Amino acid sequence: MFEHPEGQPHPRPPKNIRELKDLNYSEELFGKSSVEIKKFLKQKNTLQSCDKISLTKQIRKFIYHKESRAEYVDFAWEYLSKKRPSSKKVYDITLIGAGIHAAIFVYTIKKINPGLKILILEKSNNICSTFYDLGDSLVLNSPTFSKVGLNSNIFPEHFIQTSDFDELSEKPFPTAKHLYELAVMVFFHSDADIVFEFDVKEIKGQKTNHLIVGKNLKLGNKFELSARNIIVANGMGQPKKGIYKKDRSSKKIVSGDEFIRKSFNDSEYFQRIKNKKIAVVGAGDTANCVMEYLLPLVYPNYYYGFYRKDQFLPDFIYWFGQSAKTIQDYFFANKSRYCHSGGVIEFFWNEETPFELSTEIWKKTKELISCTGEKLVSIEHKSKCLNLKTEEKNYNVDLVIDCTGRMNKLCSKLIKGSIEYIEADISLDGGHWDEDLERFIPRPRTLFSKKVTAKIKNKNIFFLGSSFPLEKMIDDDEAKNGSLKYQEERRSLTNSKWSLEHTLPRTVSFAKNYKNILDI
Repeated sequence: MFEHPEGQPHPRPPKNIRELKDLNYSEELFGKSSVEIKKFLKQKNTLQSCDKISLTKQIRKFIYHKESRAEYVDFAWEYLSKKRPSSKKVYDITLIGAGIHAAIFVYTIKKINPGLKILILEKSNNICSTFYDLGDSLVLNSPTFSKVGLNSNIFPEHFIQTSDFDELSEKPFPTAKHLYELAVMVFFHSDADIVFEFDVKEIKGQKTNHLIVGKNLKLGNKFELSARNIIVANGMGQPKKGIYKKDRSSKKIVSGDEFIRKSFNDSEYFQRIKNKKIAVVGAGDTANCVMEYLLPLVYPNYYYGFYRKDQFLPDFIYWFGQSAKTIQDYFFANKSRYCHSGGVIEFFWNEETPFELSTEIWKKTKELISCTGEKLVSIEHKSKCLNLKTEEKNYNVDLVIDCTGRMNKLCSKLIKGSIEYIEADISLDGGHWDEDLERFIPRPRTLFSKKVTAKIKNKNIFFLGSSFPLEKMIDDDEAKNGSLKYQEERRSLTNSKWSLEHTLPRTVSFAKNYKNILDI
């Protein structure tokens, strides 16, 4: 078993998930896609009698290897993209967004009631578009809690997990591409109906059904369709334009996602930051991931293809929005997955462990990185640089990496109305800390009467995943919200309200309780 530098074995799903995968699912769940799956496996000379070995086990065996899984995912994507759902039919459920939460919701609910008519509207031309775009450039935060050895990115109810992928037997952290591949397979296995390049502009309330008004981005024409129940599952939205939108066309101002993609795919682009002054704006997960590129780490970068043999740091980094006063404070106060001062430590390392660096070494980091909680007032172009102004100081930099968050325009419009919450029990599959035994138990725990979805009052419009502000859905007692204190107490795998560990169980609970929630 592979052991990474922190001594953590490859994360595996807990026992109940492994047992779940061995069940012989009825082929009715797959719908017409079961026929296509058998054709595909027959072409690959791997199809066996389903009386002897279930179709689910045959699929799992085939997708284990990276190359064959890529073929299967491409085949699944082609099947989904060629389907032509009816726009005139009134569907029982219409989902907006074809991401991870929509995939698990459709799969779970179809296991219960395969006859439900469900339509998915997706703005992009692909499934799980954010993760597809980021691909292997984004290493996912799983598990943050490094000593437990469990995977917090569990897809509840599905018979395939990322830990079934062969390359993850040596890489404890999945990438965005792995979750994209899994999402495509989940949609395929539920025989989902998806309309791509459909931009939902507004939702109008009617007496019996809601009217979805949108635009076909490919054809450019306006579109309207009726829906009995609408579930918004379109994620956090696009990167914010902010007050600096007039400068977004500048090559000197890039979004965090753009910087990560360019740095991973273009070594020349990354090399150009070597002697530059950089400003990182924002203190969320995107900013943290950007810092992983700026501060060269041995792990996990080495295993994922963006480790730099010739380690270097930019000339200087200003980190705006970071409340820690120094990178040393940040190192000791944040999640173990995001100990980005490791890059600096590696730069100066002389066989000491990170926690034993001398005071003099930590002082040197101040010559390279300045953390400030000050808010930017303006960004202005000068002849060769950018001038950043806060209320107290001016800063001149060569590049701004904007990680100030995302904006979901549709959800912002919808949640201006009165919101009510639906509660149900959820199961956290990642395990739990047992207070009596004083150890982590790799079994699920049930949390009772938790908020599983929000809805607009007097309308059948619901929200899944990060389409709704999760700080209002998930309480601190459950997620611990990133505090190192709670990492040490081992009460949560990821310590983040925005983690799939907390959002996917709510999606599954919503689907299982759909008869009590939806108008069907």
